[in-house]
Amino acid sequence: MSNTSYKIKYPKPESLRAIVKESAEKFKDKNCFCYIKEDDSLGKITFAQLDETVNHLGTAFAELGFLSKRIAILSESRYEWIVTYITTIISGSVVIPLDKELIKEQIANFINLSEANVIVYSKSYKSTVEDIKEELKHIDCFVCMDGEEENITAESILNQTEVNFASLLAFGKKQLDEENQDFMNVEADINQMCAIIFTSGTTGTSKGVMLSQKNILACIHSASNMVNFGPKDEIVSVLPLHHTYETCCGILTPILLGVTVNINNSLKYVLRNFKNFKPTGLVLVPLFVNTIYKKITDEIRKKNKEKTFATGIKLTKAARKVGIDLRKIIFAEINEAFGGRLSKIICGGARLDPDMVDRFDEIGINLAQGYGITECAPLVSVNPYNAIRKESVGVPAIDCVIRIVKKIDDVDVELPIGEIGEIHVTGPNVMLGYYNNPEATAKVFDSECYFITGDLGYVDEDGYLYITGREKNVIILNNGKNVFPEEIEEYIVRINIVKECVVIGKEGTAGDIVITALVYPDYTALEDKTPDEISDLLKSEVSKINKELPLFKQIRNIEIKKSEFQKTTTQKIMRHKI
Repeated sequence: MSNTSYKIKYPKPESLRAIVKESAEKFKDKNCFCYIKEDDSLGKITFAQLDETVNHLGTAFAELGFLSKRIAILSESRYEWIVTYITTIISGSVVIPLDKELIKEQIANFINLSEANVIVYSKSYKSTVEDIKEELKHIDCFVCMDGEEENITAESILNQTEVNFASLLAFGKKQLDEENQDFMNVEADINQMCAIIFTSGTTGTSKGVMLSQKNILACIHSASNMVNFGPKDEIVSVLPLHHTYETCCGILTPILLGVTVNINNSLKYVLRNFKNFKPTGLVLVPLFVNTIYKKITDEIRKKNKEKTFATGIKLTKAARKVGIDLRKIIFAEINEAFGGRLSKIICGGARLDPDMVDRFDEIGINLAQGYGITECAPLVSVNPYNAIRKESVGVPAIDCVIRIVKKIDDVDVELPIGEIGEIHVTGPNVMLGYYNNPEATAKVFDSECYFITGDLGYVDEDGYLYITGREKNVIILNNGKNVFPEEIEEYIVRINIVKECVVIGKEGTAGDIVITALVYPDYTALEDKTPDEISDLLKSEVSKINKELPLFKQIRNIEIKKSEFQKTTTQKIMRHKI
């Protein structure tokens, strides 16, 4: 498949160390990270300071014998998390980013499964760590990100039950000043495992995805060349850092490009932080995109400005036809909600309603969709910034090969252009396998050693990939027809009184499979409505949707939920728990 719709501007990075070092030399005193401190003041870290901090922490690790070890991280999004992640990989060790939303038992389980030797955590999770401390079989050192700097030695660190991050950095700086070059001389093998990412995988059970530095560098190489971000840009990091999508695309790629990353301190205050940080770009998942647009339209309705908004869209569209772009002027009030500078959003992690691309374009924001999976580090494809196709998830990442496959008589047969089949992937981005789980690894690679994503889709004549759904979600009707629930869900979430929905096939009274919509309404917008009125409103809207759908895809039943669906920390609905 062709990747000729973009130019290779940035060469393939040699290592993560090279990225950090070269960016420090190139961007020096430019802000690399900004974050909100506990007293609400703004903390700033330059590119040069990032390099320095990594070297101090790495030297401390080297002196303590933590090179080639396993280091787990448990924390909210913060600068110390990022430094630990980068340092661990550069040092030749293995990083284990943990989902902070997991229950204590699961956290302990993952730490033990990964055989982690060190755990780095924030004070927010100190009690969690203390509660499970006795269960942790391999942990030799506990590092808390918070606390005042103390004068410590290697012996005192190893003898303490806990050491704080500031003391560790000071210790590393002292060692480096005394010519300890052990960390500086490390040349980590980029082909070896550098991260274990626990994910639900393709079967609904947790597995540890083994990624190499080569995998991560492949993702950074593709992302840096296929999106139009650069040193003049600022983004806000919103998604959880333990996800490879955020670490690779929202943290590491910006370091290479010289982009300033503002770390969001709470989802509760994310819109306020957009306004304060004034980003030019964002890296998001579809649910965030949908939520943002709903807030925009809700505000328009509250102010009775629907006609003004519609007129503005007509005016700006007419002006663009003659080369005049008035969007940032006409929709200045809307754009001010994001700080006034937002011009681009990269979206991945789940299926995006293609109409959102048009809706954001109308107000002057470029929305490009990509596709990835943790096992591919995670980038598989992305829409090049200069050749976006709204229905597509883009063209393959650099050096990544995609084929569409259907199993016929137990043989994987590659399908021609336009035909729907399972998406299989190979390339430098594909994982090493699942940690200590060769059986599970074998199941997700086909006879040609392509990774089996479990997603269904097709490619067009220009090599653009289109996702139609997930194989295990497909509803097979009694007449043999296949229905992709994600397609129907796109229609339902456009209803302004719907907050979340999932479409499933349920067995009817006659033994037939009935297309059923599970809907969680926007109860805030419906606070003056009775349950019967809400039901009637939804039935009316679904009736309109059914007129646009073929008979076999039409929604026959609606079930209204009283609470939200259970979701992952990237706000993806956990369908297997429904």
